[in-house]
Amino acid sequence: MELLSCFSKKNHKVLKTGIYIALIAGGFGALLSALMGYLISQQGGYDDKTLFWHQWLGIALALLSFLGWGIKSNRLSFRFLKSRAIIVLLVVLMFITGHLGGNLTHGSDYLTAYAPNFVKKILGYEASYPLIIPKSLDSVRVFDHLIQPILNAKCVQCHGENKVNGGLKLSSIESISKGGEGGAVIVKGQPYESELLLRCTLPQEHKKFMPPKGTPLSFSEMKLLEWWILQGASTDMKLTTTIVPTEIHQFLMRDFGVDTKTKPFYDRIQVPPIEEDLLLEFSNVGWKATRLSVNHQLLNVKLFSDSLSIKHLEVLQKAKDHVFCLDLSGIRTLTDDMVKVVVQLPHITHLKVEKTGIKDSGVKLLVGLQHLEVLNLYGTSVTNESLMAISDIPSLKRVYLWNTKVTPESIVNFHELNPKIEVIGIEYDHQIKD
Repeated sequence: MELLSCFSKKNHKVLKTGIYIALIAGGFGALLSALMGYLISQQGGYDDKTLFWHQWLGIALALLSFLGWGIKSNRLSFRFLKSRAIIVLLVVLMFITGHLGGNLTHGSDYLTAYAPNFVKKILGYEASYPLIIPKSLDSVRVFDHLIQPILNAKCVQCHGENKVNGGLKLSSIESISKGGEGGAVIVKGQPYESELLLRCTLPQEHKKFMPPKGTPLSFSEMKLLEWWILQGASTDMKLTTTIVPTEIHQFLMRDFGVDTKTKPFYDRIQVPPIEEDLLLEFSNVGWKATRLSVNHQLLNVKLFSDSLSIKHLEVLQKAKDHVFCLDLSGIRTLTDDMVKVVVQLPHITHLKVEKTGIKDSGVKLLVGLQHLEVLNLYGTSVTNESLMAISDIPSLKRVYLWNTKVTPESIVNFHELNPKIEVIGIEYDHQIKD
């Protein structure tokens, strides 16, 4: 209005009256705002420096409004002060005070938080990108990729770097562990004794319900928080190093697209494409080598011979990373030295040595196959000694022991010690039924 009054002689008086009213009303409004702001500041949790300047600049804004009204209405007169200079100063003060108020309530980045990345870069701020959860389960850290984003979205506005209600910061694991004015907010292993979770589960009308404003935590977010605390609230916790309950698995799959079900070994390993010439070489020496499927480079390998020679082993070693299933059934001349070559095939999960000459000493060598899941020893001369040896194969799921020298009693004892390993054997089944 002051600017318009300079160029409009016709409406000068009307505009001048409007300026009087705006200045006096603005002065009282600023005083009322300063009073309300002072009362709110007594709750604590605000950055002291920002609060100091916001408070005193707000008071100065109110006083300057009254001073401007006095000069503009000729009730006050100062040689060195002009009403227009006061109004310009009021506008500047209003912008600065309002900006500081925004910093207090919304954080120092409230003007740039949702700005395009190119604008942030121009202004010197770090560009932000949406959280991307790693595709590899081994890389997913529960706190960094699941818990902290929940806290950032629902809690950090009041418990962050710029506003610290109750002395509690939730912007990092260090500040969370430190707690607030009321003490620790997490009791590791005990979610429902942890204030961080309890406040989120209160009825929304409760005065201590968190967050008091905005969107509350969803049921799945609360369950994730509960699960994390129950598991020890560790920053090192990974999805692959802890048991994921079915309910949590469903939440992760639905909300984050994260599948925590363990994939088969053949889906987890990557090997280079196998050359067609090598497949032909397998065939030429008596092996039958076939891919698991069109999309897999792993091989099912079976020997169509009753003896294993050096040339067979040489070809096998050339494709050692590609052999997934190996069938040596019927080779009565299978020696420990030959088994040592087999153990050099790192990706074998299925090994058939039924009706072969393998001995207890050879079975002990198989402990080196860290991914072996199925072992067929049917029709061999192995004894109880072999049974004890295979218990050290961490990945073993099933073993066939028909027509061996392993006793039913030792099989029962083995099953009690290794319940996750399925033992297939007629005598063993009969013993269990008894």
